[in-house]
Amino acid sequence: MTTHQQPPTRAQLQAKACICCGREGGELVPAGHVYTPTGETSAPLGWAVVAHPDCTSPEDQ
Repeated sequence: MTTHQQPPTRAQLQAKACICCGREGGELVPAGHVYTPTGETSAPLGWAVVAHPDCTSPEDQ
């Protein structure tokens, strides 16, 4: 995830929506992890995310 993108929604972080397009429903497949900050002195929190197969490029899989 790059810094110019919107932060992931709660549904995206909970693997209920595509991490790429944000839509819920349809086939969702594992798409890696997204890390969110937890504080200045804490390590980021990792979230297993999902995506629609059509939203990911072959390099991402």
